Amino acid sequence: MLVLAMLARPGEMGMSESTPAGDLHLLLVEGDAELEAAMRTALLRAEAQVRVRTVRRLGAALDALRDPRIGCVVTDLVLADAEGSAVVRALRAARAELPVVAVAAAGSEELAVAALKLGAAEYLPRHADWLEHLPVLVRAAIGRSVLSGIDGDGGGPEAAVAGGWEPFVATTASMRTVLDLVLRAARSRVPVLVEGETGTGKEVVARAVHQRSAEGGQPFLVQNCAAIAEPLLESELFGHLRGAFTGASRDRSGLFVEAGRGTVFLDEIAEAPPSVQARLLRVLQHEEVKAVGADRTRPVRARIIAASNRPLEDEVRAGRFRRDLYYRLVVFPIRIPPLRHRAADVAMLAQHFLRSAEAREARTTGGFDTDVLEVLRSYAWPGNVRELENEIHRLVLSLRPGDRIRRYHLARRIRDAEAAHCGEPLARILARVELALIRERLARTATKSAAARSLGITREALYAKMRRLGMR
Repeated sequence: MLVLAMLARPGEMGMSESTPAGDLHLLLVEGDAELEAAMRTALLRAEAQVRVRTVRRLGAALDALRDPRIGCVVTDLVLADAEGSAVVRALRAARAELPVVAVAAAGSEELAVAALKLGAAEYLPRHADWLEHLPVLVRAAIGRSVLSGIDGDGGGPEAAVAGGWEPFVATTASMRTVLDLVLRAARSRVPVLVEGETGTGKEVVARAVHQRSAEGGQPFLVQNCAAIAEPLLESELFGHLRGAFTGASRDRSGLFVEAGRGTVFLDEIAEAPPSVQARLLRVLQHEEVKAVGADRTRPVRARIIAASNRPLEDEVRAGRFRRDLYYRLVVFPIRIPPLRHRAADVAMLAQHFLRSAEAREARTTGGFDTDVLEVLRSYAWPGNVRELENEIHRLVLSLRPGDRIRRYHLARRIRDAEAAHCGEPLARILARVELALIRERLARTATKSAAARSLGITREALYAKMRRLGMR
């Protein structure tokens, strides 16, 4: 586990000498005995070096937090002596630096938003697979807290935002998987391939991998492979010598040299021309570059993170992308699901973007009407997270200070899309739900057989449904 060694310093954490140095102490606050047993089992099964202390009430939890060894709290948001924001507020008041993972029944978005506003590190709804994702969230919350402290941001909730993690507002299983993959990728220097539709946040994921790596203090340099012509792209990436081409009035090192041991992020890698693909292959194979016009190579140590808004494997089959380069890049793939496949995240993303836009513009709204969040959840978001962020920013700029955001304030395309669904037949609605669920399961399972098992159907039945729904 990434952060166990960091947390297990007896002198800093107040551990007794009899406590194993690698143990992490968790406080589990859960009033239901069956849920408590299930959560405890899930945590212990996922991590051998963890000790779980359980209490039933908030008062007992506050007493337990006097133990400085406790490194994380996992709490239900509905307890016998407190619920909702009061739980998180009290825990944060007792130990402000402690990451809090809040758990609540599925559909409790209002509780979740309140908990996150007060500084809860993560929120987990009790959906079908919630116990599988509980250890992942605990790892992410602790890693976020410890690493932000190491970066010098203070370790509090604002430090977590500065560390680049808050855009990962996620309650769905597919995004929890993305978070886990980001943490795993950060522990290595292998190439990472981030795939996802335009606007899903590929650069945000790439930056998070870089920031949480051991070289997070090194440069993070970005180049869009579709933004400039082929000769200029070669010069930007690999450098050039003075006089190598018209306009080359001085030597240029190129991004791979300038990055040092940092990261070069290659966006829209599928658009890279063949000559650039050949040079990239040499960088990956031999860790060296040859500047345009040079006769000698230079060693480079930069890590490559590439991104594509369409599947690179399809580009390889079509002969537009080198197969050998693809296999070098796909060592550690991360696939970001489109926003329409994780509608459960929309409400909290909207709240996050609202707070950000209000702070940026120094304007305060009255918040969202409940039915507005429902409309936002039902919209397909073809522009993904970027489109949602832009819509919220527009609302903040267009409303008078203090006005509450109502349905009629939303852009016409969003309102019209909701109206189009009002008279939709039940069969079509069920087909859309079925399609989204199958896509989500296929995205987070290794095989179609595993996806079928998670849905409680046979592989043949899954294939039949995919054909009926028009899926490949």
